[in-house]
Amino acid sequence: MLKNFIDKTKYYYKLTKAKKIDTYLILAGVLGVIIGLYFSIAIINKIFAWFILFGIFIKLYDFTEKIERNIIPYDFNSLLPPPPKK
Repeated sequence: MLKNFIDKTKYYYKLTKAKKIDTYLILAGVLGVIIGLYFSIAIINKIFAWFILFGIFIKLYDFTEKIERNIIPYDFNSLLPPPPKK
């Protein structure tokens, strides 16, 4: 059951990246907030602020995944001189 949930989550994440839904969420959220501010309707601002938040979460997750993939492992033993022999 947990494996099925993980597989579905991976599938939907890949789908959101293929369709660039994170960008559309942010754009729709900004447009909704602007409309809510123009017409002074607070509930619209609150609803569309969640769209912005979800879009930013997806972009931040992508950013951290990209950083983790690009980390170069360092061999600290080659950087430091050998300890003095006693």
